[in-house]
Amino acid sequence: MRLPGLFPITICSIVFLAGCKNDAELFKKINSSRSGIEFNNNITETDSINILDFSNVYNGGGVGIGDFNNDGLEDIYFTGNLVENKLYLNKGGFKFRDVTEQSGVTGEGKWCRGISIVDINNDGLQDMYISATIHQDAAKRENILYINTGIDKDGVPHFKNMATEYGLNDTTHTTQASFFDYDNDGDLDVYLCVNQILPDLYPNKFRPVIKDGSFPSTGRLYRNDWDTAAGHPVFKNVSKEAGITIEGYGHSVTISDINLDGWKDIYVTNDYLSSNILYINNGDGTFTDKISSYLKHSSANAMGADINDINNDGLMDIVELDMNPQDNFRKKMMLMPVSYQTYQNSDQFGYHYQYVRNTLQLNMGKRMMQNDTLSDPIFSEIGFYSGIAETDWSWAPVVADFDNDSYRDIIVTNGFPKDITDHDFAAFRQEAYLVATKQQLLEQIPEVKLHNYAYRNNGNLRFTDESFNWGLGDPTFSNGAAYADFDNDGDLDLVINNINDKALLYENTLNKSKDSTHNYLQVKLEGNTPNRGGFGAWIKLFYNGQQQVHEHYPVRGYLSSVTSIANFGLGNNKKIDSLLVIWPDNKSQMLYNIKADQVLTLKQTDAKNIFDWKPQKDNFQPLFKEITRSAGIDFVQQEIDYIDFNVQ
Repeated sequence: MRLPGLFPITICSIVFLAGCKNDAELFKKINSSRSGIEFNNNITETDSINILDFSNVYNGGGVGIGDFNNDGLEDIYFTGNLVENKLYLNKGGFKFRDVTEQSGVTGEGKWCRGISIVDINNDGLQDMYISATIHQDAAKRENILYINTGIDKDGVPHFKNMATEYGLNDTTHTTQASFFDYDNDGDLDVYLCVNQILPDLYPNKFRPVIKDGSFPSTGRLYRNDWDTAAGHPVFKNVSKEAGITIEGYGHSVTISDINLDGWKDIYVTNDYLSSNILYINNGDGTFTDKISSYLKHSSANAMGADINDINNDGLMDIVELDMNPQDNFRKKMMLMPVSYQTYQNSDQFGYHYQYVRNTLQLNMGKRMMQNDTLSDPIFSEIGFYSGIAETDWSWAPVVADFDNDSYRDIIVTNGFPKDITDHDFAAFRQEAYLVATKQQLLEQIPEVKLHNYAYRNNGNLRFTDESFNWGLGDPTFSNGAAYADFDNDGDLDLVINNINDKALLYENTLNKSKDSTHNYLQVKLEGNTPNRGGFGAWIKLFYNGQQQVHEHYPVRGYLSSVTSIANFGLGNNKKIDSLLVIWPDNKSQMLYNIKADQVLTLKQTDAKNIFDWKPQKDNFQPLFKEITRSAGIDFVQQEIDYIDFNVQ
């Protein structure tokens, strides 16, 4: 039966829906012609700088966010590899000014990786600590500490490299650094993540794990010791005495009090065969790796990571990225089968179980022991269940509430210019290495230029892929990324560092939309000297039977530092019932009946109460309780060591 007029209506409906989809894009890309951001981490291959000779050549650069001239607008700093670093001052309206040369922060010709933003000398001005790597000459690998020496009459900050004076001119192949107070003495110490590939050692070969600190690619811990004569901190390498001695090809470091005992712990993601490390703070100046106790498995080629509460239960979860493709063709061209022998070798040589995929470790809380005492927390890995396990060659997990619905979303940066793992290229290389030139080999390596991913948190432990709906559909080689509210409108904007393309700047259009009913609260912390940034503070919100928690550290994701202002999406809630802040010295303060849609400034000097981190057993109600001993059961199964796989 024919329905008159149906066809025109259908066409109109399609056009209307298409228009709606376009209007619904959360992020609007700001062109460089408007923003003034021309930074491009361009890497030109040469006979000496290429993926065949340096496997880390395309690991990219980071992004640092900070208000360097104290004008109330967040500025952007990019680290470059072969190119100069760049500092862009925010002039408002998504327009930025390049002041790199005036400020003196070019990167001094070094191959720069990670960037940490911190007021290290507590003068109210943001400083920068930059990680350097790649070069064989140790002098070219000295990390850079740009101390902010002041702001001129034109609003331009000026910096001086004082890494040597502060004891932070480390020459190990550092990828990222994170400042935190590991000994609870009030000042900020620093952990350095190290990734050094040795020319005569294959990084994926099983061998005993080196745990005595002698392996060159081992992280470092520096303690902050105040120098009265110098008038600033001087940092001392205390790695061995603190137990920071386990090898690894480090990509990222994330700080969190993961077991909620009042002492800050360290999570390190490692590439290749080396296991990730979870350094638990013993509270006596030492750390113990407890990754096998906390996590049953982790990502194999772990890149960036973040520790955040993704389900609003008040417990910190762990997101880390790997390089598992979504489509079957890419899987076949990239991945290798995992044999049973691999598991045996992991046990024999002391490696943690690892799988090639993104992992989302859901914190289940502290476990109840047979004697009714509480022990280490335990995690359930739900990467596949949540829908985020496969994003291909990924780098930075950017975890934040981008749509202000009260649940933290995940943005993933993606891409790699030369896929050295491609099976076809591996076969070609094996057959042609005697006759092909290096340039001919390089020309045969395929590229992996992919769009970045955006996952919206559904609030039920599952995520929806909104990459194209949110405006992130452009294929790129993206690495470091960070978020900030660049236009001070209450939603989080995004900036991404790319290889061989201009950096990406995205405006979040949420609060420009007339249809948005989502509210927010931003919290700015003013800590005491010598930790004016309030690093390590906890912020807890309670409203309408819900809660949110934020642990205050800007170094997150991959090679980057995000805004130092905490952002909470509130959904339709217009008021916070109560807000608890626990400062790094364990002093706390509680505020009540807080209106939404504002920036709230909190000062540590106003905190008077002492917070007790000791867990209450009544807060934990496990579904099962082990009663083996009390039931008199002492049977132990004796297994016969027989490998079925060898006869099948």
